[in-house]
Amino acid sequence: MKRKNLYSFILFFLPLGLIAQPKPPAIEFRGVWIATVDNIDWPSRGMVNVDSQKAEYIRQLDMHQRNGMNAVIVQVRPAADAFYPSPYEPWSQWLMGKQGQAPFPYYDPLQFMIEEAHKRGMEFHAWCNPYRANFNIGSSSIAPNHITRIHPEWFLTYGDAKYFDPANKQAQDFVVKVISDIVQRYDIDAIHMDDYFLSLPDRRKRIS
Repeated sequence: MKRKNLYSFILFFLPLGLIAQPKPPAIEFRGVWIATVDNIDWPSRGMVNVDSQKAEYIRQLDMHQRNGMNAVIVQVRPAADAFYPSPYEPWSQWLMGKQGQAPFPYYDPLQFMIEEAHKRGMEFHAWCNPYRANFNIGSSSIAPNHITRIHPEWFLTYGDAKYFDPANKQAQDFVVKVISDIVQRYDIDAIHMDDYFLSLPDRRKRIS
């Protein structure tokens, strides 16, 4: 191709290439995680007063909104327990200090958290740990209706914790039912599944 014709070819197709470039997203996802297991982020340890729990959550939301966040990922099922009224699992021990104990005066923490996030134009993502069932065998509060008591054969003990056996079909079906219940009953914007486990040799490799 002659040089003159080559230049014409480039000049003709260059604007088309620029037009075809994807536009940047109109909205960035800027999320922050709020951990409830062991009272890491919310509610504070020993905070069983309902009004105090609500006020603390609102303070956190307002702070994250000021910092430019537009989504919260809140841990609502840390150990086969619930921060909402579940037909399958007991209330979390990290809500009222004892597993199976409902908040008093009664409220639905998950519904409350969703509504407060949406009031601020923030997305609410429900963070669930699908496999962890007993955070600490020696110290966890375990309710009589906890699934580890009803179906102990579904679980594996590793270290000081218990986990659903991910190869057990009944355990799989149970976890699916729990997550489906959240999705069907609550106006959440997403589900986050968060469980990872390393074998001892893998951990040594990471440390080294």
